[in-house]
Amino acid sequence: MVRRYHLARNILAVQRRLLSTPSTGQLPRKVMQDMIKEQQSFKKGEICDSVSIYIRGGAGGAGYRRKNGVGGNGGNVWVQALDMYQNLNHIHHHHNRRYVAGPGDHASNTVVRGRAGQDQVVEVPPGTVATDIRTGEVLCDVDQEGARYLLQGGEKGGNLVNNYTAKRGEEKFIRLVLKSIADVGLVGYPNAGKSSLLSVLSSATPTIGSYPFTTLKPTVGHMQTIDKKNVVKIADIPGLIEGASDNRGLGHVFLQHIERTKILLFVLDVQGFTLNRKTPHRTPFETFGYLCRELELYMAGLTRRPIVVAMNKMDTAGSDAEFEQFVGRYKEELSKLIRVHSIVPISCYTGQGLDQLQDLLFELKYKKRRKITESDVV
Repeated sequence: MVRRYHLARNILAVQRRLLSTPSTGQLPRKVMQDMIKEQQSFKKGEICDSVSIYIRGGAGGAGYRRKNGVGGNGGNVWVQALDMYQNLNHIHHHHNRRYVAGPGDHASNTVVRGRAGQDQVVEVPPGTVATDIRTGEVLCDVDQEGARYLLQGGEKGGNLVNNYTAKRGEEKFIRLVLKSIADVGLVGYPNAGKSSLLSVLSSATPTIGSYPFTTLKPTVGHMQTIDKKNVVKIADIPGLIEGASDNRGLGHVFLQHIERTKILLFVLDVQGFTLNRKTPHRTPFETFGYLCRELELYMAGLTRRPIVVAMNKMDTAGSDAEFEQFVGRYKEELSKLIRVHSIVPISCYTGQGLDQLQDLLFELKYKKRRKITESDVV
């Protein structure tokens, strides 16, 4: 325990020293401060889907003028996609998030050509985008397993052209963002039961409470078949509010998580939703309409992805009438605008409809999408 404490203290001390390093003078001080805050605020059990890192190419080795010796080239910094990673947590905990390639060896009286420096590889899950924080330029989109891209090349070794001098490697601050964090994203207003649903469908243990905004950062759970051959990753997305597309609250932060999922699972409270005393009560149908509106305002075409509606809390009084009213209004008013694959009545408390929902999610991921029939929306 003492060792871990001293390691964390040393990491933060190095990061704070970077704030006053002359080489980082061109970058706003706020970037390094944000990196320190990210590391301090990260909690166990949360997933990291975006992280800032510092990279520097290897310095070139000095040449040897007397014998025309050539210094070794500095190492390169690469980014590579590997399926073994599901998120960016390993990078978040990587030392002080510095990736510095090795320097090239110097030439000498006995070494005519110095050896090249050792490369550094930033390993990420497929679907990660790397962006230069200084310029805003997208450097690469690592979308396939094994794909490898150069983030920063090393400096040339000292030779006749550069007067045998060695140069320090160039540095960059990179923002890594994971586009796809899960197969299924849970969409809904606060306190609709998303965290409870994730806890019963998977082995994840999200924070559960009877108050809004229990979830502040996405949590990913894995739902497996009995033989463990098929796995569906489900992300518990923090609850949205009206105006999220205008970045009210943390709207854009929450919506970008939904953007990175392939299937949208709307979790609705069958009794409707009221955020506080100052906001009007929304019926399940109105809640669904407002959620779809926020998604489309944020990114056009987002609601064209496969959609499943889970009508939660069916164990409460009057739930059957509310459910029938939702299905009827959807068929009359929204069925031609928004295609819903299935509407499933569920209860996280009694377990009603959970087996049907699990089978449906496996089907959407692993089987061909079939045509929507009348039995899917009852």
